Amino acid sequence: MQNKKAIYKKIWFCFVVVFITFFTNFVSGNTGIQDAQQTVIAKSTKVVKSNAKKAVTEKVTVKRRKAARKRKLAAKRKQKKQKGAAKRNVRKVYIAPNSGRRYHFNPSCRGLRRAHGNITKMSLKRAINQGYTLCKWED
Repeated sequence: MQNKKAIYKKIWFCFVVVFITFFTNFVSGNTGIQDAQQTVIAKSTKVVKSNAKKAVTEKVTVKRRKAARKRKLAAKRKQKKQKGAAKRNVRKVYIAPNSGRRYHFNPSCRGLRRAHGNITKMSLKRAINQGYTLCKWED
């Protein structure tokens, strides 16, 4: 879209230059053509410089916005990791200490049938530290 504006401005600039040169030739003959051209050129250089400044400031603001987005995403990822670690510490699992080395999230899992009611509840972290692994039925 920025390219379209630049082309539009270039076409407009050419139209203005042609109009001014034609008008000065038609009204006053050949006198003052150089003055009109110089003023048009001076105005065009001001426009070009201001457009260049705008383009530079737009690029800088875009870079700043991208950097801010990256920082926000990194902060969100960090929060999610911390929440996940907290959930792992708090999440409760069920084990059958006398009949297996698996932990279960669901107390009515079919892997706990052999426990015959001898089911213990503990934290996920503690179960993993004791060597329990996830039940194959709950993968």
